[in-house]
Amino acid sequence: MSKTRTQKDELLKVYENIISNGSGYILVDTSNLNTTVITDLKRQLKEIGSTFTVVKNTIVKIAFQNGKQPLPVQDFDGPTAIITIGEDPSIAAKLVKEVQIKTKLLNARAGTFNGDFLSATRVMELAELPSREVLLAKLLGSMNAPLTSVMNAFTGNARGLVMVLSGISEKKQ
Repeated sequence: MSKTRTQKDELLKVYENIISNGSGYILVDTSNLNTTVITDLKRQLKEIGSTFTVVKNTIVKIAFQNGKQPLPVQDFDGPTAIITIGEDPSIAAKLVKEVQIKTKLLNARAGTFNGDFLSATRVMELAELPSREVLLAKLLGSMNAPLTSVMNAFTGNARGLVMVLSGISEKKQ
């Protein structure tokens, strides 16, 4: 059934809101997905603060053009969905890749992150990145390593002296 002009305007506003809010999004091909897979993916995305929205291509293309998105809108046809990205882009990309590996049905088409265009291959590369928490932990560990080395150097001599004195006191007893 065809949508009325007001319904199309409302959809355009919703799509523009999805595109403009957040740090980015991933476009996926949903032509072969069944409702079970979509429902499970929506649930997982909701847990991480992302959303899954099936879009009407003609209206979403207008939203991309109005929002000056760096996306080649002429390159996709067929059933499409937008997955919003939260603070950590790798989590949503990992879920897309996980579903793609399990079902062989979900294909990433493109996306953006912080205003930069991501091709389908770049979206899948994004899935290979460690999560934000892991990267922060690695950064903190590398920042902490020099301090630990300096503290060990300072305390090494004192520790050695204590060990020698402890050995001498045990011999005397």
